[in-house]
Amino acid sequence: MGRLDGKVALITGAAQGTGAEVARLFAAEGAAVVLGDVKVDQVGEVAAAIGDRAVAIELDVREPESWSAAVSAATVAFGAVDILVNNAAVLLLESLVATAKQDFLRLVEVNQLGPYLGIQAVFETMRDNGGGSIVNVVSTDGVKGMNGVSAYASTKWGLRGITKSASIELGRHRIRVNAVCPEAGNPNMSSEFLPGNPDLSDMPHQMMQSILAAPDDAEPGSRLRDVANMALFLASDESMSCTGGDFVVDAGLTVGQFQDFIPTT
Repeated sequence: MGRLDGKVALITGAAQGTGAEVARLFAAEGAAVVLGDVKVDQVGEVAAAIGDRAVAIELDVREPESWSAAVSAATVAFGAVDILVNNAAVLLLESLVATAKQDFLRLVEVNQLGPYLGIQAVFETMRDNGGGSIVNVVSTDGVKGMNGVSAYASTKWGLRGITKSASIELGRHRIRVNAVCPEAGNPNMSSEFLPGNPDLSDMPHQMMQSILAAPDDAEPGSRLRDVANMALFLASDESMSCTGGDFVVDAGLTVGQFQDFIPTT
């Protein structure tokens, strides 16, 4: 039996990266999956590869009407929504003083308002169905500070706040709300901001190998699967006592720095 047998999951930003990996894993564990994204053709390809238990929809997370349509589509196709994975996000790499108002607000709309509207949209169906699990994909930039991501990080810190407040409000309805804070998401979100638009697909794998001394034959995609596995745990009934939590998946990156000059094991 799969860990999500009988459940229906709505996953945003499912055309690539973390969202696509989560969709594939959830389906493999028995869930019916509704894949939402503004990249209609690309998300359709992901759903088609998964099979009959996957439906692709156009979803603009900034718009309440788009959310309503997504929940309706999930209900028509599979009967309800038991799981929401708020994964859709956009990135900006820019200094604080050079960030324009419109760019800041674009990030707020997608990264912070989007999940907020999503929680509102699934509330009734989850409540009426006896509960559910909401997984907000945050970032290690919502746990620590870093130059060049002041706008992006502010939305991710804000999403952690939404997670904690929503978990208190919705807990009485057996709806759990948790945050996954990964370092390895879709690294190519950064490419457009770097000279030459380099392929960064293997970057999280290389970085985490160096931190964890991972085996040389570990697959590059395994670190992205670590994030999906955490989302799977939080979506499943195995995490019934978990709500309002921040679950960091970063190979210890945010713990601190190793100091070579201090004796160690």
